[in-house]
Amino acid sequence: MKILHITNNYPTERHPFFGIFVKEQIESLKKENISCDIFFINGREKGKKIYLLDLKKLFFYLIRNKYDIIHCHHVFSGVIYVLTGHAFWKKSILSYQNPPEFEGGKILFYFLYFFFNKIILKCKPIEIKRSKTIYLPNGVNMDFFYVRDKDECKKKLNLNVDCKYILFTDSYKKRKQKRIDRFNEMINYLKNNLKIQNIEPLVLTNTPREMMPLFINATDVHVITSDFEGSPNSVKECLACNVPVVSTNVGNVKEMIRDIEGCFVSDSFEPSDLAILVKQSLSTQNFDGRTVIKNKNYAIEDTTKELINIYVNILNDKLWKKN
Repeated sequence: MKILHITNNYPTERHPFFGIFVKEQIESLKKENISCDIFFINGREKGKKIYLLDLKKLFFYLIRNKYDIIHCHHVFSGVIYVLTGHAFWKKSILSYQNPPEFEGGKILFYFLYFFFNKIILKCKPIEIKRSKTIYLPNGVNMDFFYVRDKDECKKKLNLNVDCKYILFTDSYKKRKQKRIDRFNEMINYLKNNLKIQNIEPLVLTNTPREMMPLFINATDVHVITSDFEGSPNSVKECLACNVPVVSTNVGNVKEMIRDIEGCFVSDSFEPSDLAILVKQSLSTQNFDGRTVIKNKNYAIEDTTKELINIYVNILNDKLWKKN
């Protein structure tokens, strides 16, 4: 089976964390003997004009090279692919990375729906329910993210072993929806109103991948303050390292962490409400999120097998028509 991945999210030397989940998914497919090529539209570093330049390149690339399935990651990659005209006769999949209303909008979703055999969503659709949509979050590499000694990790990172660290992550500084302002207000509320003084924020932006397990294991709780998300990988990575999570009600976070003692989803977006939940989470004993990851099949091996099954089902469908 030969797959072409068209993506505008992929790690670069300048942004090693950007689109890392796409890279890891592709690498996991290769381990299962799936042949994968990548057509990377580097809009992050080269600007919007690269989309138009790569449209022509992609058109001729698809003429010269034959693939069983075209897999587009992110709606903008899907748009460029459709504009090449190849979507009319090639079997293809589009993976959203956020809810459609926050990634191009619902009108664009319904337009693209016609051209793709399947559309993968990272969080379960509430309003958008169509036969071609599939719920499949990204998986986490359990061999890379595992439990380590917290104090040892703090020492390696030159952090204070007597301090509790609250983790905030982002891949780069332009993602306003992550709401670091809300995170900072929450930290201030913890210190000034709830009188918790032995805490410090640990804000990671564009952190080298190999350092992430150390930072995660050095923290005591991971907080997501976003306005919207798809299926944040940091949640699964923290759970795999037995670090609890407190979050706003975004994406599929509630589904991932519900019924896990020590994890909380806030009913509001208020920093004070998040702070109260963080205080509760910090008092949790014997937290075990890793078992939950395994039981819910969020390990990357499980999600990769499900993705391969999707590929196989599309190939077995003899109808070219994307109905």
